[in-house]
Amino acid sequence: MIEFTQALKDWQLFFSTVALASVTLAGLLFVSLSLRFDRIRSETFTGTMKLAQQSFSDFLYVLMLGLIFLVPHPVPFGLAVALFVMGIARAAGLIRQIIKKDSGSQVQQKRRIFRKSVLSALTALGLIVVAVQIMRGDMNSIVILVLVVAALLTTASWNAWLILVGDRNS
Repeated sequence: MIEFTQALKDWQLFFSTVALASVTLAGLLFVSLSLRFDRIRSETFTGTMKLAQQSFSDFLYVLMLGLIFLVPHPVPFGLAVALFVMGIARAAGLIRQIIKKDSGSQVQQKRRIFRKSVLSALTALGLIVVAVQIMRGDMNSIVILVLVVAALLTTASWNAWLILVGDRNS
């Protein structure tokens, strides 16, 4: 268990930093929404609110990851369960979102939905894989979470940027 505790301590600075970054970026998302409030309510920018919701969700996942790693876990089980639940929740939300968007969609729109969903699916899968690996005692798998965090922050930041510049396709 000393190895597990030490591995968590080694990662705490990283995860506290990304938690802080995600909260800061979520605040900037609210600023960009405030600047574009007139467009959010406009019918020509119906996707803007969806982008904002997705961005906010991604920022919250990064925040939760950071908080999970700041909580002291005496055994790997607690960390693994928390990561597993996050992964399952993300996968379930993604499936619900795809089903909701998919009803009556045309082929081109279905492809666009699929492309947008791939990265989200990979982040959910990454969380689940790391949870299973931690349960098996492989603390080196935490490195995979760096990719998950990078994907979440990149997607959320890009969506926030599209909201700020007023992309008509959003």
